[in-house]
Amino acid sequence: MLKPETEIDIYIGKFLNNRYLIQDLIGKGGMGRVYLAEDLVKNRMQVAVKILIMTLESEKTSQRFAREIFIGAQLGRKSKNIVRVLSYGMTDDQTPFYVMEYLQGTNLKKLIKNQPLKTTKFLYICYQICLGLQYAHQGISLKGEIYPIVHRDIKPENIFITEDAKQGENVRILDFGIAKFLTERSGITLTDSFIGSLPYCSPEHMEGRKLLDVRSDIYSLGVLMFEMLTGKHPFKTQNNSFGSWYQAHHFQTPLAFAEVNSQVKIPLKLQNLVLSCLAKEVSDRPANISKILATLEQIKLELVNSKIGNNSKVQQNLSSVQLVPVTLKSEKECLQKSWPKHKPIAPIGFPHLLHSHQGVLPTFWAMLPQQEISQFINKTHKTEFIAKMNIYPMLLWVTVLYDAQTSLTRWLSYFLDMKDNRGQNIVRILADTGYYHLLFFAMEEPSRCAHVMTLNLTASQRQQLTDWLVLNQQSNEFISASQAKILLKAEYKKLKLNIIKYMSITAPTEPKTLKTWASNLCVKFLQKFSRN
Repeated sequence: MLKPETEIDIYIGKFLNNRYLIQDLIGKGGMGRVYLAEDLVKNRMQVAVKILIMTLESEKTSQRFAREIFIGAQLGRKSKNIVRVLSYGMTDDQTPFYVMEYLQGTNLKKLIKNQPLKTTKFLYICYQICLGLQYAHQGISLKGEIYPIVHRDIKPENIFITEDAKQGENVRILDFGIAKFLTERSGITLTDSFIGSLPYCSPEHMEGRKLLDVRSDIYSLGVLMFEMLTGKHPFKTQNNSFGSWYQAHHFQTPLAFAEVNSQVKIPLKLQNLVLSCLAKEVSDRPANISKILATLEQIKLELVNSKIGNNSKVQQNLSSVQLVPVTLKSEKECLQKSWPKHKPIAPIGFPHLLHSHQGVLPTFWAMLPQQEISQFINKTHKTEFIAKMNIYPMLLWVTVLYDAQTSLTRWLSYFLDMKDNRGQNIVRILADTGYYHLLFFAMEEPSRCAHVMTLNLTASQRQQLTDWLVLNQQSNEFISASQAKILLKAEYKKLKLNIIKYMSITAPTEPKTLKTWASNLCVKFLQKFSRN
């Protein structure tokens, strides 16, 4: 973080909550000021403290602030692309502040100030921004409910790039939850809620709609992407007033890329992606971040295969840009694996932690007849976890494979005892990674992996696994491990019988309809029987 010009500041040299010693002002903006501080409780560890621009005069508003900080803290703990919030509090004059990890690097505004990003650099940074947004949009768990989180203030100042000697540049999104808190707190005026953010607001946000969905962030991301690629804003205004920006976001057509900077060569598919994000109508934008990530991956692959990609230096740069799916490299490693010699040649399955170039990854190895493997490729699948953590720290990991055309269903399951270090490690890595590789081995030829599928976990599942890891540290064993397996098997049996029953009675016959129906049915029953 770069230090602004020196000025007198009332907070420098003061203690906050008898813990944080404020050392220097390192940034300021529309929402408040950011200071470098030392955490005296944690061996004078350097932290960043953001003191907001207003005071909290009511208990209700204070509780709201605490809630939004809690949201930001949850996101930062689980996504490396969202800044970690460590704590929060109030100054002596009841001004709210929160404490973040101290990041060294620069924000995106400074990075693109002098020139736009090259396509490879753009892909690398934009991908990480999208990963952070995707995680937030999937939602967090609060009192048993999943709440999708819309940032509401995506702009270059809230994108921070740090440098790591091992992992290279890492992109972090700042201020999750704070934008919503400032926008909706009582007594604020409409124009005040957009301080510093008018150039990036979606049309519906400027209209004052309270129920914004993820596509509002996607619009702001579109403005951001345009600036990253061209160095210019997609709209022109006479001044920085609310009215001028309202007119621009509602009625202006974005500038043509060639008109802004004719020297910059931007792939047509990428131009179309940015323009789709900037659509005035919410329904005309990409429905979610996953669709943007998929398009970015296509663009990267096309660049690799183009004439530009044939240049060895450019090829090397592009290959270093890790986009979705980042699992492609580890999938290739899985295809080189052979069935363990100590395992029987039989239709069984088991989890395994794979040490790959991407680090330690969770995998599930299953042996099936070759004909079944062929039937399940690109077909319906579902993952769920069944547990009774209140009586014993064990969970049943279930993967359901379904072929709608033949009504063939295969249930893969395995018990993970969290009293055992191996079980804990598998659960922890599943929660951290958010996906696992399913390796198929054919009974007829087990010498090499026949096929690999990558199955993603939902945000609620990752949250559930994380919560269970915490409960495991506090759990009491009221029954034995063998008794716990009996109970979980009973729930598992109910799940299977009910789904098979509904399949035989009410399943439609048209393949596409059947596939959709089966998928929805699996979700319904798996959720029902996975509750504690």
